[in-house]
Amino acid sequence: MTVGYHVDAGRPRIGYNCTGARSEWGGPHCQHLSGGCLDAYVAGQVLQVLSPAAVEVHLQAVQQALADRAAVEKVWQQRLERAQQQVDRARRCYRLAEPEHRLVARQLEQDWEQALAAQRDLQEQWRRFQRQAPQQLSAPDQEAIRQAAADLPRLWEAPGVTHADRKEVVRAVLDEITVSIRGVSELVDLTLHWAGGRTTTGLVRRPIQYFEHLSYYPRLQQRVLELAEAGWHPEKIADQLNRDGYQSARADGPIRYRVVAQILRRNGRPLAHRRDPLPIDPAEALRDNEWLLPQLAAHLGCTTGTLRGWLRAGHLTGRQETRAPHRWILLAPPEEVDELRDRLAGARGRKTRVHPRFAEALNGHIP
Repeated sequence: MTVGYHVDAGRPRIGYNCTGARSEWGGPHCQHLSGGCLDAYVAGQVLQVLSPAAVEVHLQAVQQALADRAAVEKVWQQRLERAQQQVDRARRCYRLAEPEHRLVARQLEQDWEQALAAQRDLQEQWRRFQRQAPQQLSAPDQEAIRQAAADLPRLWEAPGVTHADRKEVVRAVLDEITVSIRGVSELVDLTLHWAGGRTTTGLVRRPIQYFEHLSYYPRLQQRVLELAEAGWHPEKIADQLNRDGYQSARADGPIRYRVVAQILRRNGRPLAHRRDPLPIDPAEALRDNEWLLPQLAAHLGCTTGTLRGWLRAGHLTGRQETRAPHRWILLAPPEEVDELRDRLAGARGRKTRVHPRFAEALNGHIP
């Protein structure tokens, strides 16, 4: 999977995308995963592996390996001594041979050369063994490793630690991470391949856009319908769902009233126990083409948050009640309501928005 970076609402974002089929032969987009959930899980696993207890076990294993190495080195020294003895014996035999015995001298010379070749081969094997064997750790080195492991979670998030530093630590202990998303749901199966050859598996929850794609959506829907059948208000149902342990699709907050209302509407259930709006002060009575903010949101089929954002951006005008609860009263004549519908359709991708610079070209100058 390739790494993609982008900025969303001024915040840097990271994502992992499997686009091999699409880039090579125009195939479909395989799978996508938000990087935040994966990075947090992998960092937690790495810190757990490098925890003080694990480091202590590793140091003990190193000490045991060094003890085993000492025993193996003793065997190597004996083999090297025997090889040297064979070389010395072959050299003495060659030098004691009579010069007139040419055939005997030639054979003894070959034996000497073979003993020297065997000795050189054994010495090369010994050097390779020394390079692959674990290094001796001094007492200060071991104590420094223990202290670093005890402070590792704090050091991991320290201001001076860069992403490059963290990646270097991760690459030192992990060879590969295999990601498999379960369909379009929020569940992601992970397999971590560690540097020592061991593998561990895990399950990560990724944020998704549509709550009906949640793996537990059938249970969530059934629970909502049961509580609605019992006469519960949608806000009370949402609170109960949060207490039951259900999570929102994006995992960025609790389940809210809107999700419950959508589930009820999709199942043909009217919203029971709607709260009646508080009466308006006669001095604040609605004038022509004025709406209470929730009423205009319901008329347009959008959320009150969308209208509040347009109000801050200057796309809407209105006034606020001078007395509690200080509700917003918006001015929206019929023609402005149509413009708001067009803006809403454009924001949802249902209508193509044309830049004013190209409006004249699209009005007939270009066929």
